Amino acid sequence: MLESYCYTIQNMVPSGTHYNHEGIKMHTGIATIVLAALAGVASASPFTYQGSLMENGQPANGTYDMTFQLADAADIGFLLDSDTVNNVQVVDGLFTVEIDFDDDLMNNDSRWIAIVIDGTTLSPRTRLRAIPRAYRAVLADTAGSLEAPVFLSATSTTLNALATSSTGTALLGSHTNTLGSAPGIQGSTNSTSSNAVGVLGRVNTTSAGPFSAGVLGQNNGTGFLGIGVMGTHDGTGWGVYGTTPDGRGVYGLSDTGFGVYGQSDTGFGIYGRTDSGTAIFATNDTSNSTVALSDGTYAIDALHDSLDGEGVAIHAKGGSTGLFAEATNGGFGPSLTRTGVLGTAGSFNSGADTFYGVRGFGQAPVGGGNRFAYGVYGAAQSGSNGSTGYGVYGEVFGPGTRWAGYFAGNVHIQGTLSKFAGSFKIDHPLDPENKYLSHSFVESPDMMNIYNGVIHLDDQGNAIVILPDYFETLNNTFRYQLTAIGASMPNLYISSEVSANEFAIAGGVAGAKVSWEITGVRQDPSALTHRIIVEEDKAENHRGKYLDPIAYGFGDDKAINPRPRQDPMQNPKQDPMMASSQTRGD
Repeated sequence: MLESYCYTIQNMVPSGTHYNHEGIKMHTGIATIVLAALAGVASASPFTYQGSLMENGQPANGTYDMTFQLADAADIGFLLDSDTVNNVQVVDGLFTVEIDFDDDLMNNDSRWIAIVIDGTTLSPRTRLRAIPRAYRAVLADTAGSLEAPVFLSATSTTLNALATSSTGTALLGSHTNTLGSAPGIQGSTNSTSSNAVGVLGRVNTTSAGPFSAGVLGQNNGTGFLGIGVMGTHDGTGWGVYGTTPDGRGVYGLSDTGFGVYGQSDTGFGIYGRTDSGTAIFATNDTSNSTVALSDGTYAIDALHDSLDGEGVAIHAKGGSTGLFAEATNGGFGPSLTRTGVLGTAGSFNSGADTFYGVRGFGQAPVGGGNRFAYGVYGAAQSGSNGSTGYGVYGEVFGPGTRWAGYFAGNVHIQGTLSKFAGSFKIDHPLDPENKYLSHSFVESPDMMNIYNGVIHLDDQGNAIVILPDYFETLNNTFRYQLTAIGASMPNLYISSEVSANEFAIAGGVAGAKVSWEITGVRQDPSALTHRIIVEEDKAENHRGKYLDPIAYGFGDDKAINPRPRQDPMQNPKQDPMMASSQTRGD
């Protein structure tokens, strides 16, 4: 029964002055010599020997007769077999021969090979070690080509390639055909263990230079769909996975395209995770814009700081909602706040002249029926009787003109309006460029409507005042007032109260004028629903507090409607001087 063996051939040291045998050399640093065992053939199995021959210090060229002797000792011993190959062609010092020793003699490690070239014996002998299927040269540098396929097998490292030059490549694989998708080098593993690796690239030194790469993928194509490094996964894992203790797990750079592009049918196109750094970071050098995802402070931290000051940090566009932000209900305590969307603009050092903390715009289409557009919509829900909800809360502080709310257009309140004071304020009619004119509202404990006018009395000193046709439907509880104009009218009186939306005046001077006024209290459904309670006790949780604590000499801690809490963790980038200016009523 025949078996296949491979043998380790040590470098041969030259003897004499004429020939120098340099041993076996290959491109990869390893010479692999395949020994073929032919089933059913009783003769010895030949193997290919590749070597290098130096003559007087220079690579030999020419034809040489070579004899290869098999011995059982490194020196002296017995010569077991020999094989002579005549007319061996040596080109630039390289030669290849086929040696055929008897298989029965190739059965243990106690075997050495001696080489005789043109009558000169090279020494020392080289020991041959029995290893299944292949030959390995320990200190080889270069060799000629091997016929494919070449099969290597070992229990540990099968192929160990070493490049000692600073520009050398230890192992080079190339697919030279211009067609097909076969790889230049392919690595695979059948292991089912954790952390199994098909191909491993490693930078061994701990002081590697900048941009050193364990694995480098390079695509010289200039097309749109080229890929430098590609990773795929058939299951639910990662196509490309990168880890680092303190650097960047995955780093992508592109001059005009995508630094990193990820796509997944059902999972994550790009997934980043960190214990204390930034999960995903993206930057654009031209626009000076960056986005950091999960950086410890923000889930999304976006910056667009263009030189002209017109950058947009986040642009969101959706078929239903452009941007959706939600603050969850985790945690509990009186000092906790939750903000769905927080917007700030400007600083004490900003060069702009207009700032919007939050700006909204709604555009209804030109046609298509009854549509509604809301620039900003605010809604709130109080969860209990002791809670207070604010659909919109506006506040302003600091020096200068302050408007907590300013409306350029009609304003409608679907509810009850309450206030500390009220007036109209206009440019003064006599000096509109330099002065204002203000008048206070006329107020009443009742929801009162006032109607007045001037009427001429007939030749009997009587008159009928005709009121709007909705008067009695809208009002009840009527009160009257008459004032004589131009003459004394001591007998002037209301001769007939309101009926059919009119009332009568009598007892006046014929042809004279009378100023009249009538009031009524609203009785329409909206007024009845929102009837004002003139006096009421404060709720238990409002007692000891004030609607206007400043008017009574107290601060915001005594306010029934206090300023919303400003959680510093929600806006750590706020100008530190801002907090000192946030005093109510300054």
